[in-house]
Amino acid sequence: MFKKEVIIKNIAQIYSLIIKDLKLKFRFKSEFIVENFIPFLSLFFPFIIFNTLFSLESQFFEGYYSIDNYILFLLLGYCVECSIFLLWYYQELFYDEKIWKTLNGLMIAPIKKVNVLFGFLISGLITRSFSIILTIIICYFLYPIPFYTLIIVIVILLAIAITFASMGFIIGLFEIVNENISASLSVGISFIAIVSCLFYPIEIFPESVHPFIKLNPLYYYFDLLRLSWWAGIEFREAMSYITIIHVLVVVIFTIIMPIIASLFFLKIYTKYGVSGY
Repeated sequence: MFKKEVIIKNIAQIYSLIIKDLKLKFRFKSEFIVENFIPFLSLFFPFIIFNTLFSLESQFFEGYYSIDNYILFLLLGYCVECSIFLLWYYQELFYDEKIWKTLNGLMIAPIKKVNVLFGFLISGLITRSFSIILTIIICYFLYPIPFYTLIIVIVILLAIAITFASMGFIIGLFEIVNENISASLSVGISFIAIVSCLFYPIEIFPESVHPFIKLNPLYYYFDLLRLSWWAGIEFREAMSYITIIHVLVVVIFTIIMPIIASLFFLKIYTKYGVSGY
């Protein structure tokens, strides 16, 4: 069992990191507003495409995407888009810390790397919470679902945020150690995020690409998110698409990614330190 003193110490460390980062973030109010609402522009072209497709034929896809739910799925995609910034959050954060020459102080401080990850994760979610909460309210107004289903959706959104943050933590690590590797990782992860069916159903891609998409863990996160909300409306249809693979991938990756990111960070940073001043 965890000792009370250890738990309190970890909470205090995370809280301190949250406050520090939020004070930096809220220095420029207009920048904060723009960062929250720019992701909303990503809905424009998917909406035009789906509106046109379903105007031509009410059931254009063989899967569960339809004229009845595509707006819901686009709005849920926007919630995820607000969380995707966590992929680049640590890169920007650690780069600033490196330039300010405060990074070494943060790294040698008696703070667990898992606490660093979760401290900045929570502060990042707080800065995006307004947009996400507003979008969830709109979704609930347009497509009301039972409260327990809504809780499941929120838990999946948190799982997505944790996984994005863990991936971003690794990108941020190489922003410290080797910026060339960081740039390469950014391109690779961007491609993975694009080919994950965030706004578009898998049916819109050529069948030859489907096996590669299904190797992408993020595909199962986003698919489970959509289907979980849809289960509160059309339970039988949604459950016919949810598989044990969806659940296992989301649970396993959400648990292991922060651990891998923290251990990887500790090992690489200890070995190579800061470079690129």
